[in-house]
This record gives sequence, C-alpha cells and structure tokens, in this order.
Amino acid sequence: MKNLKYYFLIWTSLLFFACAKNNGAGSVAESDIPDTTNIPELINFLEDNQLEAIINDELPLRNGKPRPTGIKAVPQPGDDFRRGQLDEIYWPREKVYESDFRGASIRSGRCQGSDFHGTDFRTADIRWTIFDDSDMSGINFNQSRLFHVHVNGANLDKSTFRGANMFGMEGHFAKMRNCDFTGALMKDSEFVEADFTGSTGVKAKLFRAVLKDSKVDSCDFSFSDFTGAGLEGSSFIGTKLIGCNFQGGHLQGADFSGADLRDCNFFGTEFEGTNFKGATNIPKSIQGFIDDKGMATGIWQDAGRVSY
Repeated sequence: MKNLKYYFLIWTSLLFFACAKNNGAGSVAESDIPDTTNIPELINFLEDNQLEAIINDELPLRNGKPRPTGIKAVPQPGDDFRRGQLDEIYWPREKVYESDFRGASIRSGRCQGSDFHGTDFRTADIRWTIFDDSDMSGINFNQSRLFHVHVNGANLDKSTFRGANMFGMEGHFAKMRNCDFTGALMKDSEFVEADFTGSTGVKAKLFRAVLKDSKVDSCDFSFSDFTGAGLEGSSFIGTKLIGCNFQGGHLQGADFSGADLRDCNFFGTEFEGTNFKGATNIPKSIQGFIDDKGMATGIWQDAGRVSY
C-alpha cells in the first residue's frame, strides 16, 4: 500500500509540472487572448440613428449645469459645439478644454498650442486640422474622422480612438501613453519618436504606418495589421502582439524583447539587429534568423531563409 501511495504521488507531481510547463512563458492561456467581439466600427459604417444616439445624449458640466452654447469667435472651456460648423477655425493658444464637439465639422482648422484636454470629439469631422503642441489628453476621439490631422509634439495621454479614422494622421514626438486604439484605422499614419507606452490597440489597422524610433512598450496590439509598416528602431518591449501581421514590414533595429508573438506573420519582413531576447511564442518560421544573443538579421520568404 505504501508503494502504491508513493507511485501515486510521483505521478501527480509529474502531471502538475507538465501542466505548468504547458501554461508557462512559451504558451498563452485562453484568458490572455484579447476579446475581439466588441470592436467598434468606423463612422462610415454607422447608421443615422446610431450617430444621433451618440450626439443627442446630454452631457452636463461637472457641476451638473447645462453646457452653454459655444460661440465660434469666443470659445470657452466647457462649451457645447455639437454639430457646429467650425471649418477653418483659427484658435491658436485657446483654452477650450472639457468642451463638447460631437458631430461637429472642424476641417482645416489651426489650433496650435491650445488646451483641449478632456474634450468629447466623438463622430466629429476633424480632417486636416493642426493641433501641434496642444494639450489633447483625456479626449474621446471614438469614431471620429482624423484624416491627416497633425498632432506633432502634442500630449494625447489617456485619450481614446476606438473606431477612429486616423488615416494619414501625423504625430511626431507625440505622447500617446495609455490610449485606446482598438479598431482604429491608422493606415499611412506617421508617429515618429512617439510614445505609446501602456496603450491598447486590438485589431488596429496600421498598413504602411511609420512608427520609426517610437515606444510601443507594455501595450496590447493583438490581431493588428502592420503590413508594410516602417518600424525601424521602434520598441515593443513586453508588448502583447498575438496574431499580428508584420508582412513586408521594416524591423531594422526594432526591439521585441519580452513580447508575446504568438501566431504572428513575419513573411517578407526585414530584420537587421532586431532584438527578440526573452520574447515568447516566436514563430518557427523566423527562429532560424535569431542568434544565441536573441538578435535577428535577414528576410523570411516562402522559398526559405534569405540572409543579408
């Protein structure tokens, strides 16, 4: 009987360690995979009744009082500019924080150095407007049109861009920490030396986006598409990148140390001094490029490994 108990303890111990190994650094538990069932749609796909529901909802001031109607010539903090026609506004160094611009048209404006923090821009059309060096922190840009908007040097920390159209948006040296880009269209955008630390961007579309020398550390961009993206010198340290597509991307000098790369596609991607040290779930297709120091050089193609 003692021998039977002894063998039973050994068997259960081996089973425990086997399970622990299968759920360790080299694998991803189902609970760690981001939920993709509630990805917001771009504004182009919203019905009129959906737009009206977003815009018509009354949002009082912090003190509970109704917002005053905004006046284009003298904008004030907390104003209500819903559905406003504000194309080509000239608001440099203005204080318009915590205002409401839902459904407004603010195309080709000049708002450099202004304070818009805490403002609601949901479903607004902000195409071609310049917000360089402005305080844009804590803003709700969900399902807005940000086509070729400039936010160079701006602070956009803790802002949300869920389902936003950020096509061609430019934000060199921008602070975009702890933001939410889930479902955003970021095609052809340029965020050189920007800081995305701590942000989420599940199923974001970054086709041909330029994030050269940017920080995308401790983020979750799972299931996002970086096809043809310029990611030279960028860092994805400790970032979750499950199911991402990096096909044809430029990853020279990029840092993926500690990143989760489960089911990523690196076909046609350029590596040169690319750091994979400590990364988990590295696809077998690129493991041959990585040396004993965790550095990769070469291009993976169907025909086999192509080295520089």
